[in-house]
Amino acid sequence: MLYLIILITISLDFLITYFIPSYFNNLNLFYPMLTLTLIIFLYQKVENKKYLQTVFITGLIYDFLFSYILLFNSLVFLMFAKIIKKVDKYIRCNFLVSLILLVICIFLYDLILFLLVRVSNYSIVSFNDLIYKFQNSLVLNISFYILLNIIFKNIKFKNSKRYSQIRKSSV
Repeated sequence: MLYLIILITISLDFLITYFIPSYFNNLNLFYPMLTLTLIIFLYQKVENKKYLQTVFITGLIYDFLFSYILLFNSLVFLMFAKIIKKVDKYIRCNFLVSLILLVICIFLYDLILFLLVRVSNYSIVSFNDLIYKFQNSLVLNISFYILLNIIFKNIKFKNSKRYSQIRKSSV
């Protein structure tokens, strides 16, 4: 079920990116970061070791479909997974903290891409474009995060942290 959710999310990313013609100034109004949103959502649903593996594999698939820079998204997504783990170590990741992490991760991802483009002297994107893209992606991605929480609120993945805790407490 976990991998089905990942495939559906990546497919939605692909469909929204390439088939919804809503462009303004060469920027898509509905710029999806649904895969990154899913990675933040899955932190509370998947065991620690499996989470990192899942994030890395998801990043590889994302690289293949969207960026064509092998390992770029894999490493960036893995970096975000580590950040989420660090934050969870000090502040328990609940719905609100996860939403804040989502906003921060989307901005950092956009900023990393912006800096990569600027360093490569491909300067058709301005800082204003970065802010515009970030603002427009927030509405879609926060909505997707809320939808994931509603749909999978009571569903436990086979190897989830909560599932393991429930099993230990009932023994």
